Amino acid sequence: MKEMLDKLFKAGVTYLKSFNWVILVGIAVFCIILAIVNNIRVSDDKSVDWIGTQDVMEKPADIL
Repeated sequence: MKEMLDKLFKAGVTYLKSFNWVILVGIAVFCIILAIVNNIRVSDDKSVDWIGTQDVMEKPADIL
C-alpha cells in the first residue's frame, strides 16, 4: 500500500512539474489587472468596493 502511495505521489509531482508555471501565473496576474481596470471603467453604481466592508442594516429599536 505504501509503495502505491509513493508511486502515486511521484506521478502527481511529475504532473505538476509539467505545467508551465510562468504562463499560469502570468494569466492570473493579467486577469487581476483586467478586473481592476474594468472596475475603474464602469460607473459607480456598478463598481465593486475592493477595500472595506459591506453595509450593515441597522436593527430596529424594538428588537434590541
